Order: sequence, then structure tokens, then C-alpha cells
Amino acid sequence: MIVKFDDGTPITLEQMLLAKEKRVANQLFSITHYQQPIISLCLVIPGAIKNSSGAHYLFNQAIQALHHCLSTNNITIVNEQHYHKITGFEAIISVACQTEKLKQFCIDIEDNHPLGRLWDIDVIDPTTQQSLSRAQFEQRPRQCLVCDEVAKICGRAKRHSLDEIFTAIQNKIIHYGK
Repeated sequence: MIVKFDDGTPITLEQMLLAKEKRVANQLFSITHYQQPIISLCLVIPGAIKNSSGAHYLFNQAIQALHHCLSTNNITIVNEQHYHKITGFEAIISVACQTEKLKQFCIDIEDNHPLGRLWDIDVIDPTTQQSLSRAQFEQRPRQCLVCDEVAKICGRAKRHSLDEIFTAIQNKIIHYGK
């Protein structure tokens, strides 16, 4: 299966920063309104095009994986909001579950689903209003999409071209589709 990541509109850094501010506001609204932990889902899509047919495919697969996990573990969704904007696809899902347990489930999805590395699934505690980190659960930092290095190190050093990264993403999707 080949999906496209270049069939959208490029965005600016300012648009991305404004989208992040809006996401934080939406997260705070959900936490305040529902008083439950939230799952905040974004995609790992490099480059200036964040809303493409490929990103839409990855988002739908992530939502299916999250719904399957929540259903399998009898976790009730209190509220779910999806945001489809030029700056990308996002979801904020309020759930009735213990925060640390929820984070473990989300780490499991990120680490074990064939497409999980392409998703950024944060869990935010309603009391502290802070995202739980992988380190709190003695988990390794996320790995680079191209090599075995820590993703943040490769990203900061710009070790890989966009073509290399999109080839790695495409390979994950192809292997998943088989």
C-alpha cells in the first residue's frame, strides 16, 4: 500500500506554533470539563505538509488502535474530539481510567503496533495537568525512524533527509498492509 504525504498544503512555523497553543487549550478544556485523564494523539509527520492523505490514513489507524485497546480493557470513553486542520490531525480523548495504567496501555501501542512509532500518544493527568513521560515508566526514549539512535538526537542533529524519513515511514506502512 502506497500512501502520499505530499498532497497537502505546506504550513509555516507560526501556524504550527498556533496549532500547538490551540491543542494545549483544548487539552485544558477537556481536563477541566471532564475531570478525567486524557489521551492526546498527534502524528509523527516530518516536513511542512502535515495534512495529507497519508496522514489521514495514519490518523485513522491510530484511532482504531486506541479504540481497540480501550474496548479490550473495558475503559470508558467519556468524550472524544477529533481535529482535522491544515496543521495536521489530532484527537483528544477523555477516558475513565487510572492515569498511570492508561499511559502503560499507550506506551504498549506506540511500542508494539506496527505503525505505533508514527503516532505521538500523550496521556495527561487531570490533577497535575502534565503529560506523563516514558521515563517515569522506565521506558527507553523513542527510537529514530531511520536508525537505532534516540529520535530526539537524530532530529536535533538533522541526521536524515526528509526522503530517508518518508522512505522509512512508507516501509512501515507497506509492511503493515501485508
